[in-house]
Amino acid sequence: MKKLIILALALSLMILLAACGGDDSGESEGSGSENTEAQPSAQEPIEFTDEEKVAEDESVADVNGTEIKGNEYNALYPQVKMSLQQGGQASDDQDQVKELTVNMLVEQELINQAAEEQGVEVTDEEVQSEYDMMEEQAGDQLASVLDQFHLTEEAFKNQLNDNLLTTKYMESEFDIEVTDEEVEEYYNQLTEQSDEVGELEEVEDQIREQLNLTKTQEQLQTELEELREQAEVEMLI
Repeated sequence: MKKLIILALALSLMILLAACGGDDSGESEGSGSENTEAQPSAQEPIEFTDEEKVAEDESVADVNGTEIKGNEYNALYPQVKMSLQQGGQASDDQDQVKELTVNMLVEQELINQAAEEQGVEVTDEEVQSEYDMMEEQAGDQLASVLDQFHLTEEAFKNQLNDNLLTTKYMESEFDIEVTDEEVEEYYNQLTEQSDEVGELEEVEDQIREQLNLTKTQEQLQTELEELREQAEVEMLI
C-alpha cells in the first residue's frame, strides 16, 4: 500500500511556494529553455475533469457521524494530483487520487475532532492574518495560483484553518525533543556523505530543525493511526 500523503505536507504552503516560485524561475542559473518550460507549469490549471469531480453536497466519507462533503473533496483533489505529479507518481490514476484525497480528508477530520475535544481552536482573525501574510508574500500571483488549483478564496481559507488547527494541536499534544547527541549523530552522517557540510556550529540550527520536523511527522502519523483505530470511519465513494 502506498504511503499516504499526510497532513504534515501542508499543501497550502506548497501552493504559496508555487506562487512565489514563479518569480525565481526567470532568474535561475542554467539553461534559459529549462526555465521557460518550468514557469508555465506553475500557471496552467491542474486538469480537473467533470468525471473527477463529485457533487458539492455529496458525502464522500463519514467520521464518527460527521459527514465530509464533496466541496471539500473538490478543493483538495487537484492538490493531491499535483503532489503526485511532483513526486513522479501516476497522477492519471483517478482511483488512486480519489483514495488519497478521501484519506487526507478523513485524517484532517480526525485531527479536527481531537482538537475540539482538547479545546484547541483557531479564530477567523488568525486565518485572515495568515492569508494576508501569504498574499503579501505572493502578491498578485496568489490569486492566479488559487485558480491553478481550482480553489476559491473561501476554500483556501478553510484549508488554512485546518493547517493552523493541526499545528496548534501538535504544539499542544506532542512532546518533541531533539538532543545534542542526535544533532551530532546526524551531523556525522552528513560529513560521511560529503566534505562540504561545514562546521557543526554553522549547520546545527538547520539540523535541529530537520530532526524536529521528522519527529513531528512521525508522531503525527502515530497519532493519526491511533485516532483512526478508535474512530468509526466509513468511506462513501
